Amino acid sequence: MREWRAPPLARITTLRIITTKPTGTRIAIAAATAGVLLVLVFSMIPPSAASPSLATFGARFPAVVAAPPVATVPVSGLQAEVDRTPSGGTIHLGAGTFVGQLRIYKDVDLVGAGEGKTILLSPANMTIDPLGNVFVVEVVNHAIVRISDLTVRVTEQCMLANSIGVATGGGIGVGGDSTLQVWNVGVWAYGPSPNLDQSCTTHGSAGMLSFGRAISIGLDDGPGVGSNFQVEGHGSIEHVNVHGFDIFSISVGGVRGPSGSTATITNNVVVVGPGPYTAAYGIVAYGVSTISDNQVTGVPGSDGGIAVVFTSAVVTNNVITDFTCTNAPFPIAPPCGVDPFYDDQDLGIFLAGITPGTIVTGNAIGSVDSGILVDGPGAPAKITYNVISSSTYYGLELINANQTFRDDAVLGGLYAIAVGAENANTTARLVHDTLSGLSVGVALLEANSPWVAKAVVT
Repeated sequence: MREWRAPPLARITTLRIITTKPTGTRIAIAAATAGVLLVLVFSMIPPSAASPSLATFGARFPAVVAAPPVATVPVSGLQAEVDRTPSGGTIHLGAGTFVGQLRIYKDVDLVGAGEGKTILLSPANMTIDPLGNVFVVEVVNHAIVRISDLTVRVTEQCMLANSIGVATGGGIGVGGDSTLQVWNVGVWAYGPSPNLDQSCTTHGSAGMLSFGRAISIGLDDGPGVGSNFQVEGHGSIEHVNVHGFDIFSISVGGVRGPSGSTATITNNVVVVGPGPYTAAYGIVAYGVSTISDNQVTGVPGSDGGIAVVFTSAVVTNNVITDFTCTNAPFPIAPPCGVDPFYDDQDLGIFLAGITPGTIVTGNAIGSVDSGILVDGPGAPAKITYNVISSSTYYGLELINANQTFRDDAVLGGLYAIAVGAENANTTARLVHDTLSGLSVGVALLEANSPWVAKAVVT
């Protein structure tokens, strides 16, 4: 997580109480216009008492070995096939690599010869759509589309940045109130990325070199551009392998768009790429979503596993590992550290400004700086039966909100929980939680006077 914060004013230790003046929020992308604030969101799944195993989960998702392409052809022929296929028809693609961009605006099924055999590859320079997005495949115009058994590869692109600095575009984008069902698909950031920390210019506008997003259910738009109808999308994502994207690997709802986008995201493998400019997250929900049984893994330079912002979501039985702050491969500021207000930590699950109905249960989170962060203001979530192990700093974190954590297990780390009161009295209640292997103490409390941070353990 990239954050911006002010230095501390005073410190007192025992339960480690700190008075400080913090400055920012966790997915630290400041709004440049109209006071837009970035945060992330989810949906609903029944609670589960049993968490998946960190050790065995990966065996359910064997690595996909890409077969060498049989032929390379322009995607223009495929676009012509989409144009002439009647609504409701099916297009079967043989093995080979199709280079170019595809726009699907009617109800069709797109079926490949298998993941790694049929490949849709981005051209060297992609063309932007009217909203400023650049996707290899874009679904629009109220279409209902199904895509299966193929691979989408995205080369590094000079992508436009929206008004809060997030690169738009990537692999598959869904807008125009359309619906996408995608399964047995690989979406890969393809090729070396030595220049991802550099700005660029495309079509006369400032952009950034980026792989963007793998799948975006809901599109972004520029300031004053687009409408709810244009940017909303709906979808189901299942048995998809996503690797190496440096913004959001899977996202629901556009950063500037409304929260009307919805999605179900289940049984996917997501490896998050490094993100030099913004937050590199595995799954980010700005619209109501169900997120379950996914494996989300970080690499050096990534920032977090799953985020739910200004919406509700059900987040269950996911395995999230390897999100720890590092200066590699890109230098960061502020530095990595334990203080929840002015140091940088990477997160397993991030809930920001959530609405009623959010459930987080049965997730296994390991080797992260902070396991589950709730950042207010917002409605309390139901957070139960999660297992957080081998945290760098703490398993749970609460800022500017009141929240109960029940029947969770925090196994290792400096503290079980960090509680921060930046602009509101903040109370964390730990009920029947298992806390063991803590190096320093149960709670780190930090407050910006006159606010009070409390932790109640029962």
